[in-house]
Parts: sequence; structure tokens; C-alpha cells
Amino acid sequence: MARAADRAVEGLILPVPRGTRVYVDDAYFRAENAPYAVSAIRGALSEAGYALASSKQEADAVLELRAGALSLEQMRRVFGIPEMRIPINDTFNVVSMPELSVYSRRDRVGVAEFSGFLYEPKTGAPLGAVMPMTGEYRLRSHKLLMIVAWGQQSIEPGQRDPGDSWREF
Repeated sequence: MARAADRAVEGLILPVPRGTRVYVDDAYFRAENAPYAVSAIRGALSEAGYALASSKQEADAVLELRAGALSLEQMRRVFGIPEMRIPINDTFNVVSMPELSVYSRRDRVGVAEFSGFLYEPKTGAPLGAVMPMTGEYRLRSHKLLMIVAWGQQSIEPGQRDPGDSWREF
């Protein structure tokens, strides 16, 4: 998920001049690994030339964040006997059996999608909206005869075209 969040915020710009002091409001940004995603957004803003404000009172603009998705999807395919946990009595004692497979494949996909809107902190006047920023990171690993392992990584970067990453009000 962390790598997907990093990819989602690549090329992030706001509809305000660079150098503007921006407060990142994450009060309504609730998701697993939200602190990392907020830090990635703050880092992208800093890299884009915006000054980060530590409070709304010090800011020229407030960016209120929304999480569309911040998740990890996993899927495993096994040709053989998959790993199992077998209960052996009523007191929750369990025996784990390892995977006994000819071939297995594990796919993990981290997905991040964020959006937000920008407003003037003193008046609440809207300044613009950040269109959904998306990023995806895939890992695929294979195992043959329970010994030989290999894998691939696939990165789907976030939006890079600044003209499409925001809308001015």
C-alpha cells in the first residue's frame, strides 16, 4: 500500500501558486496506513514547491483530504495441497501443515486513491479540487516444487499530467 500511495501522488500540483503555505487537513482521512499516505501527500506538495503550514491559522490554503481507496488485495493459487491449520482439540490448539505443492502463485496488489478540495482558511472560500489521484503496485511470486521461487513487480504510476490533476473553482 505504501508504494501505491507514493505512486498516486507523483506529480501532484494545486491550483494555487507555488510557494503558497498549505495546511494538509487529514481529519476526515480514515484508512489503514493513513499516516503514511498523508506523509506521502505532504512530501509531494513540498517537492512541488509548496510551503507546509503547521496549522490552519498559519496557512494561505487548506487541503482537505479524502481517501477513495487504500487497500491490499491478495490472491493465492495452489496446484497441490495448500497450507492448512488443523484443530486438534477443543481448547484452540492448532497444528499447522505446510504447503505441499507442485506449483503456487501469490498475487498482491496495493491500491491507493486520494482526492481533496482546497479552500481559503479564513473565509472558507473554495479555491479548487484535487481530482482523484490513483496508484497501483503489484507483486507476483511463483514457487515450483516448494523450492524454486521467482517473482515480478509491476508499478502503475499516479497521474503525471498537471493539467488533469486539479480543477480550479
